[in-house]
Amino acid sequence: MAAHQKHALWIRPFGETAFELKQRIRRLSKQYGTPMFEPHITLVSGLYQGETELIQLTDTLAGSLSPFQVELKGLGYRDHYYQCLYFKVKNTNSFLNVQKVAGKFFGYESDEGYFPHLSLMYGNIPEREKRRLISTMDKSEYIRFPIHSLLLIKTEGDVNDWEKIHSAEFKHSYS
Repeated sequence: MAAHQKHALWIRPFGETAFELKQRIRRLSKQYGTPMFEPHITLVSGLYQGETELIQLTDTLAGSLSPFQVELKGLGYRDHYYQCLYFKVKNTNSFLNVQKVAGKFFGYESDEGYFPHLSLMYGNIPEREKRRLISTMDKSEYIRFPIHSLLLIKTEGDVNDWEKIHSAEFKHSYS
C-alpha cells in the first residue's frame, strides 16, 4: 500500500564532492561493518502521503527553489544510530529557508528537533571510538557544494532497502 510507505526528502552533493564523501562513507562502513549509503542531507522525513502525491509535491517545490550552496562545518557524533558520525551543516539563510519551506510544503508546522547534518556513518559505535575517529580526521577541512535538486527517497526497512523514487531539478538558476 503506497499510502503507508515512509519517505524522506533529501538534498545531496554531486561530482567530486559526492565521490569523496561516498569514499569516506565506504571506508568507515568496511572498517566498522556499518551500512553503506549515499551522502545526503535530509530536509524532511517521515512523509506518509502516497507516492504520486509526494512526486507532485516534490516537483512543485523544486520548481519554486533556486540553487544554493551548502557548507559543512565540522564533525560531530550523537548516541543515535543515524547520527553516529557526521558533518554539521552550517545554518546559512539559504539552507534554513529551503528546509523551512520544504517542511511547511509537506505539512510540518514545526521544525523543532531538526538537526541538519550529513552522516558519514550509521551504527551503534561506542562514544570513545567516535571521539577517537574524529581526532584522526582533518578538522580544518572546509566542504562546500551546490544544491540544485531534491530527491524523494523511500526509507522503509533496512538502509540497504532504501530507494530513490524521484529526482526534481530546481527550475530557477543562480541569481
